Amino acid sequence: MNREILKLDAPYNIIYAGGRVGRHIATLTVWNDDDMGVYGADQYPILDEGGELAAGTLATEALLQDCRVICNESDPRVRLRWLAKIVEYDLQQEEPVEFGHLWNRLSILGVKPIWDKAKDEDGNEYEQNVYTIAITFEGTHHHMVAQSYTLSGFYFYARGTVEEVYREIHYQHMEYETAFYNDNLLLDFKTNDGWERHFVDLLNERKEEYEPADDEETLL
Repeated sequence: MNREILKLDAPYNIIYAGGRVGRHIATLTVWNDDDMGVYGADQYPILDEGGELAAGTLATEALLQDCRVICNESDPRVRLRWLAKIVEYDLQQEEPVEFGHLWNRLSILGVKPIWDKAKDEDGNEYEQNVYTIAITFEGTHHHMVAQSYTLSGFYFYARGTVEEVYREIHYQHMEYETAFYNDNLLLDFKTNDGWERHFVDLLNERKEEYEPADDEETLL
């Protein structure tokens, strides 16, 4: 087994690596003698995760080719739509991390969101960052899937019974607004589906549990 570490130069890319987030400071290349040289090698990122964590963490959770660049430390900002794509990619992993943890590590690394500031008729920016999130639904009360589009800047996804899906979407909702509390974030949900409008109304009211509508049986 052959190993080689390539140290990178600053400014470093800040990357997502299988649930870990950090500055990509070096790359470990591993290959066998019977491989076709380094062309058949596996590469793993070595990270500086910032804060209380020591620099030089080998991220074995993901090959370098499966990592995603979030931004560069020379301009540590991330557009919300790209952040939503990172969250979507994270939720596709076998062991996804929660957004709250993801954003906490990014904040330690100095990453800031780029807000799409809404403006009034006079061109003045609103004090709150208000985003409308379109949720789509598939399935029935017994097994359903709910998700949003990354174009909104905030990605939501859950599957299970209607009660399980509601709790998960509500939890994700609270994670986003808590993470960006100082930025006055407000998320407002909408849907073009039928009975699911009741589901969305409960989210906008911030109800912790799903409450069936009085006429729910007639809406199914």
